[in-house]
Amino acid sequence: MNDVTIIDQFLNIFAAYIDSGFGLLRGEVAFLTATLIVIDMTIAGLYWAMSHASGQGEDVIAKLLRKVLYVGAFAYIINNFNWLASIVFRSFAGLGITATGSAITMENFLQPGRLAKTGLDAGGPIFLQLDDMMGFPEVFLNLDAILVLFLAWLVVVLCF
Repeated sequence: MNDVTIIDQFLNIFAAYIDSGFGLLRGEVAFLTATLIVIDMTIAGLYWAMSHASGQGEDVIAKLLRKVLYVGAFAYIINNFNWLASIVFRSFAGLGITATGSAITMENFLQPGRLAKTGLDAGGPIFLQLDDMMGFPEVFLNLDAILVLFLAWLVVVLCF
């Protein structure tokens, strides 16, 4: 129960399984995306042909370029989702570290077990005070202080 690094190990194994799952689905996702792109471009071409045949003469090149850019951005996000999500996550984590002025490094911040251990260490003195107030007759005399200290310990641990 004292080893909180199990959180880090679980997170690493979980991330590895998720990444391997994305790798296994890459072929099917690529096929489905390519099929949807072909359908989307075919529908855009049919709309262009129907509007051109009816004499409405719209700006087809601009619409086609916009459609290609939308589909290209969608395909890029799907193919590089893990990398893009990592960039966003690390950016927000770095922003939070910078905003708080903390001396913690990014490597330490991305290890939740180390942060949990820091929280347990910070709440240790409160828990020791709680331990001094425990006992058969003392628990009833100090019930309000015990509840307040336990709530304070819980808040300290949850903050980390």
